[in-house]
Amino acid sequence: MHTSMRRRQYGDLIYYTCDRLPVRHAFTTKAGGVSTGDCESLNLGFNRGDDPKNVRENYKRLAEALDVPHERLTLTQQVHADKVVVVDEPDVGTGLYQPMDWNADALVTALPHTPIAGFYADCVVTLFYDPKAQVCGVCHAGWRGMAKEIAANTVRQMENKGARPQDIIAVIGPSICQSCFETDADVPDAMRKQMGAAIEPYIIKKGHKFHVDLQEIEADTLRRAGLLPENIINSGLCTRCLHDVFWSHRATNGKRGVQAGVICL
Repeated sequence: MHTSMRRRQYGDLIYYTCDRLPVRHAFTTKAGGVSTGDCESLNLGFNRGDDPKNVRENYKRLAEALDVPHERLTLTQQVHADKVVVVDEPDVGTGLYQPMDWNADALVTALPHTPIAGFYADCVVTLFYDPKAQVCGVCHAGWRGMAKEIAANTVRQMENKGARPQDIIAVIGPSICQSCFETDADVPDAMRKQMGAAIEPYIIKKGHKFHVDLQEIEADTLRRAGLLPENIINSGLCTRCLHDVFWSHRATNGKRGVQAGVICL
């Protein structure tokens, strides 16, 4: 785990923060909610077969822990694409109190007191913050979204709101590590087709299988988007290695809830 990461607890709710982000934020774990069964206990996904009442209660508990306005929570829609939405006042509450009317894996906002959330259970969720422009973002990337460089798209949308890449701090949240992310050739081949030779240092071949370092590909994408290396923090937490703490899609064969990365100006 990176030295700037901190384990926090509010009642039964356990989450992680990063010292480099001086705004309210969290990478959640399994613990602290009311869901049951495969989604026990702090499931934040409405698409996992969980009772929606439980999911909403989990959001209320998270909002209380972070001291953010529950009614303004605004959510991504995980479609493994590269669309980034700028959240303005009419969009606030989308996914929780307004219908989910976008297919966006990343959100950017300059609105105060407006928590934005992206989801993970092995995929990479990155939180962004520009302390000078007062703009923040959240980006979900599986390997498909990462190949489309959605993280760089997120940076560009933040620039449209006045941010500068050299001022942005990015924290790469808990996600599957290279050792645990074993794939067939189709994944690295598809990523090479999109990204070219840039990803070669982050792929290891072991027999007929490949191990892809999604966390470091994300960091490299952010460097190429103009972020300073010292402003890119890899949490160093693996969801599969720590599947007693986090849900991992691979560790559970898909029988699981989802965590969230949340940030709020």
